[in-house]
Amino acid sequence: MLKDAIEPGKAGHSPSAPENCHNTEKQEEIRNGSNVDLIDESQLADPGVRKVEAFNKMLSKSRSGKLLLITLVASIGLTKFGYALDYGITPQFNAIASSSFGHHAELGAVNTASVIIRGVSKPFIGKLADITSRPTTYVVVLLFYVVGFVVAATCDNIAAYTVGICFTAFGKSGLDFLGNVIVADLTPLQWRVFWNGLLVAPFLITTFINGFISDAFIPEKWRWGLGMFAIMMPVLMIPAIWTLYGMQRKADRLGMISMADPNNTREESDNIKGPATYLRIVWQGIIDIDLAGIILLGFSWSLILLPLNLAESANGGWKNASMIAMIVCGFVGLTFFILFEIYVAPKPVMTRTIIHNKAFVFAVIVDVFNLMASGANENYLSSYLYIIKEWSNYAWTIFLGITTLTISFVGPIAGVIQRATHRYKTMMVFGGIFKLIGYSISMGSNTRSTKSTAALAMSQILVGIGSVSVFGARLGAQASVPHKDLASAIAIASLCTTIGNSVGYTISTTIWTNHMLAYMREECPPGTPDSTLREIYGSIAVLRTEYGWEDPIREGAIAAYTRVNGLIVITACVLSVVPIIFSCLMPNYYLGKQQNAVTNRGLDGELLEAPAHPISENEERGASKQGIWSKIRNFYYKEV
Repeated sequence: MLKDAIEPGKAGHSPSAPENCHNTEKQEEIRNGSNVDLIDESQLADPGVRKVEAFNKMLSKSRSGKLLLITLVASIGLTKFGYALDYGITPQFNAIASSSFGHHAELGAVNTASVIIRGVSKPFIGKLADITSRPTTYVVVLLFYVVGFVVAATCDNIAAYTVGICFTAFGKSGLDFLGNVIVADLTPLQWRVFWNGLLVAPFLITTFINGFISDAFIPEKWRWGLGMFAIMMPVLMIPAIWTLYGMQRKADRLGMISMADPNNTREESDNIKGPATYLRIVWQGIIDIDLAGIILLGFSWSLILLPLNLAESANGGWKNASMIAMIVCGFVGLTFFILFEIYVAPKPVMTRTIIHNKAFVFAVIVDVFNLMASGANENYLSSYLYIIKEWSNYAWTIFLGITTLTISFVGPIAGVIQRATHRYKTMMVFGGIFKLIGYSISMGSNTRSTKSTAALAMSQILVGIGSVSVFGARLGAQASVPHKDLASAIAIASLCTTIGNSVGYTISTTIWTNHMLAYMREECPPGTPDSTLREIYGSIAVLRTEYGWEDPIREGAIAAYTRVNGLIVITACVLSVVPIIFSCLMPNYYLGKQQNAVTNRGLDGELLEAPAHPISENEERGASKQGIWSKIRNFYYKEV
């Protein structure tokens, strides 16, 4: 299966392709030889893309290449193991750290800032991976990871902690992004969901390890827990960096890169003789990644979203002029960003080709609202469970990992189903429905969220199963662009979806900060001092450790938590309807041995033979009747 997943095929799609697979217009052009631009695509690719295609040729032709592939899979697995450890435990560290500074309500601001960094950094990382190489980008990611964890572990206030977490967000973004890009580089469409599913397999192990980490470091030793990652991440990432550089050197020795590169690329790589040349390369890199546009976009979204998170804790609240000024400046900056991208940027982040790509846009919308709902739901979920349940830290952490455990099981299974059917659209629709049901189950009565362990667990499981919607959306986005645009397209999709995620965090933070303290005043015993209410509002650690399970103040706080979390869950339910609608509008690409569904090229850049799909009897019958259900069916299954 691994060999089938990486070897370039030239005989066309798998013979198991169903009879009712339609031809796209692009495939017709390929078959007729009329699409000249597609034949020259390899000449237009960035150096990083040419290097990857050279890797693929080498991998399929030698025993040592296949050995390198196995080593690469293992080393990428190590990086994802580190990512899974980080992803599974740092949200708990964030909640405890913000509480230790007396600013638990600002947890949403920390999460929002880090998510904005994750989103804005991905186009930068994508371009960096294209114009340099994958291993060089891994080195940059590792540096940000280490610096971020050191800063977060040694800080003494919430602002410095946020800075450290933003650095780690860049590292986390790069680690996640590069894993997805390498899988997309090395796998055909028919196996991509399966291998993307395996990328989350480490959660099957790390979820339980994180339980022990939580028991050991929470709440008093959270700094040591963060510092541990500054040591661990280099150990886990260096094998992947070493392996990728080794693959690159081997391809160089075989002449695959130098023979494919244009002259100016060889001159820049072989004849760097002075500072002027270095400056020219750096300047070209700044243009290629649209650094000015990315920075402007990041500042704009930060100025819009952060005041929504911070207004309630600011002096005077919304009467504080700085809050309004930040939002106004944010929208002005966003306007300047749009104008800059249209009229000024030499190489805009979002090219016209991608913006006009209907499949890509719909896939991004699905992913944006999925992550927006997810961000709203999960922002304070750990805090909610920490207060309403008398669980150990181990049980608390394991329960929070139920969704990722479910994804780890479901991901490879979804990949096998997608490989058998060669389609992804129905998987997206059903995934969206499962997510909506999952969020709904966590609701109790009177707009309060449930305290039932069984209902909360089932909700987590169904949301995890619904993740196949995200797998399908990302596969559809990748399938809709040629290989030369792959890294940039993944980066743009990630930029949009992580901004959507940050909007979700902001929505839940706004609900939390606007209602929690007021609900605590209503639910806690009359006469409870305001100073006490503000103390338990600002720290979940104080509320859990200093107030017993049957204490009236604890009971009142739990009642307030269910009311606020109920509003958050309702919001997540509403947001999760949108992905179902746009999943139905996606084209239903046939996913075979091609690297993408646009150019019909294999992993080595060679043109595949586009098979003719005979019209089945059902299609002929549907075409002749053209009733309402037939039209709906044809619309649903259309490929363009």
